[in-house]
Amino acid sequence: MSTLTGGDDLRRRLKAVRLAFKPIGRKWADTTVDLGRPELPVRPSSMRAGDGHAPGRLRDSIIRKTATQRKAVVAAHYTAYFIDAGVKPHSMAPRRPKSAPGPRTIFSRKAAMHPGYRARPFRARIAHESLRRHPMAETLIATWNEAA
Repeated sequence: MSTLTGGDDLRRRLKAVRLAFKPIGRKWADTTVDLGRPELPVRPSSMRAGDGHAPGRLRDSIIRKTATQRKAVVAAHYTAYFIDAGVKPHSMAPRRPKSAPGPRTIFSRKAAMHPGYRARPFRARIAHESLRRHPMAETLIATWNEAA
């Protein structure tokens, strides 16, 4: 008959490694948010007057949404995607007025032609930079050694 020595230490170490991602993911996500805020543009003050949006709304929208044992999620306002991917030129259709009841025909001109703008990719770059700044291997090794 054989006996296992160190089984309790092994179980403690495996549990510690299993629980290690939450703080690692939190660090990654927080660093990604810190790196991402300066990457998002702020509208010039002349464009902000009267549009109903607060200055820096897009910059303030990037947050760490969750950090669980399985994943960390960084979220932002959906318009951040358009800055990252760019927009092709397109026409903008008129919107139906909200005050128009019933199926009446309302005539309006085609709005303007949106000129589009080039992509300013930042999402992948800040995610990789955040991973580079917080390597997971060092944290896992320290967690493994502390659990014994």
